[in-house]
Amino acid sequence: MSERPITQYTLLIWQTLPESTDLYLIPNDKLSEEQFKYLHEAQNKMINADDMNDGLRFLNTALAENYAEEGFDKYKGCLREYKWEDNSEAITDRPWIVITNVFLSGFVLWFCSLIKGISQ
Repeated sequence: MSERPITQYTLLIWQTLPESTDLYLIPNDKLSEEQFKYLHEAQNKMINADDMNDGLRFLNTALAENYAEEGFDKYKGCLREYKWEDNSEAITDRPWIVITNVFLSGFVLWFCSLIKGISQ
């Protein structure tokens, strides 16, 4: 059995609150400097709970199947292929995977943001 080459990855934790959490394991060499900039802008931000910025627009487009925010057409669906589906063992138990960046972002469903607005 040949060993796999060690690869550096960015882990994107995408939450759709309150329903689900998806993981995206993206090879660092597949992300441009501009895309890294967008990930930093979206860090700890949630659509429908925070002010929309270019980072959230990028993620909303890059994770969508058939949708693009205005000005982000070239990114439509570009991160979908990196969705982590293999739960046979923990990501960290795979020595060829080195996670160098972790980003958390997502989408708050409308009724949750309504409750947030009422409670403020």
